Amino acid sequence: MKFLLKRLSGFLLLVLLVAGSPAIAGDDIREERLRLDQRGEAVVAGRIRGWDSVDYLVQAGAGQVLTVVFKASRGSAYFNVLPPASEEALFVGSQLGDRFSASLTTAGEYRIRVYLMRNAARRNESASYTLRTTLTVAPAPALFDKTLELQGIRFHVTSFRAGAGSIVRVLPAGLSIDNSAQERAIDGLVSGAEVADLNADGSPEIYIYIRSVDADARGSLVAFSANRRKSLSDIHLPPLADHAQAAAGYQGNDEFAVLEGVLGRRFPLTGNGGRHDGSGASSAVTMRQIQYRLLPGEVGWRLSIDRLFEF
Repeated sequence: MKFLLKRLSGFLLLVLLVAGSPAIAGDDIREERLRLDQRGEAVVAGRIRGWDSVDYLVQAGAGQVLTVVFKASRGSAYFNVLPPASEEALFVGSQLGDRFSASLTTAGEYRIRVYLMRNAARRNESASYTLRTTLTVAPAPALFDKTLELQGIRFHVTSFRAGAGSIVRVLPAGLSIDNSAQERAIDGLVSGAEVADLNADGSPEIYIYIRSVDADARGSLVAFSANRRKSLSDIHLPPLADHAQAAAGYQGNDEFAVLEGVLGRRFPLTGNGGRHDGSGASSAVTMRQIQYRLLPGEVGWRLSIDRLFEF
């Protein structure tokens, strides 16, 4: 009796495995070459029935990113991704889902195979589908990548090369209306980032510190406020030259930091801005520190000088 039950269990398992396998082995497969547009994207709509299968062909280079998104009218329709000159799938949709994205290691012709599972093919079922395929260049590695969070709002800050310059990108999460990423061109490299709530309104800000790549290492700022926790608004830092007393003796090498209720900025002074010992030569390096308050502006927010001193 035990032997009979064991044989029966094995038979049922085999039946289930066969029923849940793709209906592609030994069958004719129609081929169709994808035509990518200028953005590197192709969208095709199709329909398969029974034992039909379709291979969509796309030529790709090593290092490119291939992304495939599949939507079908029936749950028994799937797609696989096959590498060049191989029938061993590197992605099996029936096991891994309806989306594939990977940086390709081998150049050649890839196949995106659409099919029905065997149990559905035997019943001569049909399924309509949409296949969206995108081929892009792999993004350059981030020069800066940091995630900060305060009061339930998260900011993912990254920076990348963009032509001869760089860009900084802020992707928020937790805002009630708009969590779109914000990008700004920058003159230099990101040296750090901090999150704060300087005006204590329950809507945090993100402060991103930039330094020029020349010898002066001049500082600048990209900043956003989670405006009423709904969307990001720019925070404007007026040019130092707009304030004669603050700009006197400025030579770069800025450092920014969030302090208690204010944003701090300090830098060494030169020329008339430094201390002298009476002999005409400068003594120890003099530092100037500026403290900014966050205030509402005509558009967005602005940082206004609240205090400055030297030490």
